[in-house]
Amino acid sequence: MNVKCILRFRGQVCQQGGEIILCDTCPRAYHLVCLEPELEETPEGRWSCPHCEAEGNQDQDDDDEHQEFCRICKDGGELLCCDSCPSAYHRFCLNPPLEEVPDGEWKCPRCSCPPLDGKVAKILTWRWKEQSPKSKAPRSREFFVKWHERSYWHCSWISELQLDVFHPLMYRYYMRKSDLEEPPKLEEPLDERDGRVKRLRDKQDQDTDEKILEEKYYRYGVKPEWLVVHRVINHRTSRDGTTYYLVKWRDLSYDQATWESENEDIAGLKNAIDYYQDMRAYITSEGKTKGTKGKKAGRKSKNKDIIDEDDSSGALQMKPKKYNPPPDRPTTNLNKKYEDQPPFVYETGMQLHPYQLEGLNWLRYSWGQGIDTILADEMGLGKTIQTVTFLYSLFKEGHCKGPFLVSVPLSTIINWEREFELWAPDLYCITYVGDKDSRAVIRENELTFDDGANRGGRPSKIKSQVKFNVLLTSYELISIDATCLGSIEWSVLVVDEAHRLKSNQSKFFRLLAGYHINYKLLLTGTPLQNNLEELFHLLNFLNKDKFNDLAAFQNEFADVSKEEQVKRLHEMLGPHMLRRLKADVLKNMPTKSEFIVRVELSPMQKKYYKYILTRNYEALNPKSGGQTVSLLNVMMDLKKCCNHPYLFPVAAEEAPLGPHGNYDTQALVKASGKLVLMSKMLRQLKEQGHRVLIFSQYEEKNWISFWTFSEIFGGEKVTNMMRIDGEYY
Repeated sequence: MNVKCILRFRGQVCQQGGEIILCDTCPRAYHLVCLEPELEETPEGRWSCPHCEAEGNQDQDDDDEHQEFCRICKDGGELLCCDSCPSAYHRFCLNPPLEEVPDGEWKCPRCSCPPLDGKVAKILTWRWKEQSPKSKAPRSREFFVKWHERSYWHCSWISELQLDVFHPLMYRYYMRKSDLEEPPKLEEPLDERDGRVKRLRDKQDQDTDEKILEEKYYRYGVKPEWLVVHRVINHRTSRDGTTYYLVKWRDLSYDQATWESENEDIAGLKNAIDYYQDMRAYITSEGKTKGTKGKKAGRKSKNKDIIDEDDSSGALQMKPKKYNPPPDRPTTNLNKKYEDQPPFVYETGMQLHPYQLEGLNWLRYSWGQGIDTILADEMGLGKTIQTVTFLYSLFKEGHCKGPFLVSVPLSTIINWEREFELWAPDLYCITYVGDKDSRAVIRENELTFDDGANRGGRPSKIKSQVKFNVLLTSYELISIDATCLGSIEWSVLVVDEAHRLKSNQSKFFRLLAGYHINYKLLLTGTPLQNNLEELFHLLNFLNKDKFNDLAAFQNEFADVSKEEQVKRLHEMLGPHMLRRLKADVLKNMPTKSEFIVRVELSPMQKKYYKYILTRNYEALNPKSGGQTVSLLNVMMDLKKCCNHPYLFPVAAEEAPLGPHGNYDTQALVKASGKLVLMSKMLRQLKEQGHRVLIFSQYEEKNWISFWTFSEIFGGEKVTNMMRIDGEYY
């Protein structure tokens, strides 16, 4: 043994044995005194001999770090190792398979995967990649993705390998929640009977080819509105001289606005840029507009449609929207009533009812007299339209160009935004809603043209001239962003559903009272509600100098049932309030009709109905614990059962699930008699092109979430569904 050891570890310089040190990189061994320079003591840790240091092999391990199994099939055998990573593959597992081992350096598919054009924001859909029928390679998927900070116009297809390599977490999450055996169904083409088609065509560029968009975007989950330019809100110029414009897209929040080059071939972008430049030139030059590209800004045409001279077919083309600034001085007398449709209403193609025209005249007169008002028409008489046309009249007639602050319930903001577009197209209206990121984008880009007015994302005071005419927002944001909004001097304040101001101790009341407001207009369908105190607080908010003594007001009108006091109350409210009822102004309106359909309970509903009546707690509560049924309100529990048994925890736990963990849709419908009937009705209504509005007094989240299942709608794919339950809109 000793001889062998000496022979195995003999010194390589003097060929003698003895006390030697071993190289940790190669099999060589040395005496300490034979090294140059010689070592006095044995070094600690890893040590490489002079030969290895000269060859550059210091601290290198001979251990092969490559995987001992194929990355694809996980089996061993003869493997082809990547020269750039530890991965190993069978030649026949590669796509396409390799017949021979390649010469020289070889990189695996992951290392040689082509880079992405950017960061993927989300996956829209997937499909099987097309390949030759003769190809023996396994099928592979490709994914349709939206890119981070890029618009839906730039959506494109990427390979499954690219998604796995560069976004592994996103890929695995999508794998878990989606069925990757069968591609998702393509979206249905737009129905010509749908009113949305006409609205889209009015907003889209005339050169837009619907068939191309349908083939490239719509069928793969991109909504048509997401490709429509809403407006340009800012611009910047790069070092190479290219100008980029920040584009806000239809039906997308402000945090999804994207920078687009002026050279991008995007429908409607050029017109939006012209509008932005005209408005910027007008506002920054205080009315001395400078035309762009030789055209005078603020040009106006009485004709809504024009014939394109280059169009040999003579088809009518929609004229691009131009910026029309307001007159420099008033052009009408506010004391003069409109007997017919005002010109600014006629130009929109809309028409006011006679009582709405009367309301417009009253609002214009009140504004001219400086009398703050309450428009208290009964619900359904068009208070929104009267308000929008009133603000539009001030703008178009040169009396006031804003800014106007309109505070409305969150669930009605979309409706208000739509009415402003229809009835007041020349007003620049911004919708100040969304999360903090969206609102930060609005503050930085939509409030003013001053580049440094509001930076850093946090609300701050606005000291420069605002660029908008109307700011549409919710009650909550009046409070949350009071620092920013409260620093603006508002020409008009509009509060919809003004009963939110019925108490002067509410936060909303106190905050709005601190805003700089020149004129106030309150909208409510229930001004009195037999409560003098609430009415007084509304009047106090309008004019705190005139209405400042609650006790005296209550004493004066303590008995409103007396004819004399009612007469005095009407005289006092007359200048401030206008109220009409449907019965008074809509003589030809048909009476309300109801059609009540009796629906049988499903077998499961009958079972749980019996459990509730017999107070069978054991059957109603899950054995695993968690949420329990107390039966403190039996009537409410019976209502829940009549809606759907899955609203009870034990039924929800026992409900059959689909492949992705959601409720099985067929079982979901069959469990409720109401949903069985609704499924049949909605299928027929959809085939006939009807739109459906569904009201429900029950607001539990599980019940609301049921309406997202397509099986309830007769198994049809619902392409345009909206919830207005207050939280989602």
